[in-house]
Amino acid sequence: MKWLLLALTFLVGYLVGSVNLSLVVTKYIGKIDIYSVGSGNAGGTNVARSMGLGWGISVMAAEIAKSMVFGCIAKYLFPGDLFGLGEVGMCLSGVVCVAGCLVGNFFPCLAHFRGGKGVSVMGGLLIVLDPRIFLIVLGTFLLILLCFRMVSLSSLICGIVIPVCVALFYQPQEGWILLTVVVALMCASVWARHWGNICRIVQGTERKISLGKKKK
Repeated sequence: MKWLLLALTFLVGYLVGSVNLSLVVTKYIGKIDIYSVGSGNAGGTNVARSMGLGWGISVMAAEIAKSMVFGCIAKYLFPGDLFGLGEVGMCLSGVVCVAGCLVGNFFPCLAHFRGGKGVSVMGGLLIVLDPRIFLIVLGTFLLILLCFRMVSLSSLICGIVIPVCVALFYQPQEGWILLTVVVALMCASVWARHWGNICRIVQGTERKISLGKKKK
């Protein structure tokens, strides 16, 4: 029964994640096909490229909020600590829900299984885990972005920082290894979705964002 509830939590997360807000905004507000503009990726960064920074930030913030809300519901209300692991058990339930959101973002059943790269969803995961981890990872993201001006590189570095933070924060508690492994697998899946970006970073051809005013 416990595993069934956990599977149901994952399924709900998947359905929530399948509602890709990047697709919704670009299709019904921007009247564009996000797959045919910019990088062709159904994510907040490409929304920013095709519709402007304001829309891109709004979509990313909404995706973070969506995964955070449902992750927190799974953590504190249903199913909660199914296996008697205390705080780690509660976090695990929330993480499973967000994992469903992540898979839904990658392969949305409502959009022919063509989705995004899950970076914003991972933002919601951090708040579910611990707001302090969110702040650490956010600081890392902004620092790398300021130094190298590549959103993809910032996201990839954060994918390393996240499981390290989870291990450090939860190490004294029972079940911390399981929680860390699950989170690490989620980060690895985000890395896999960025394979094209990794190749371009190595080749020195990855797109950079402008942090200042463009020269006329």
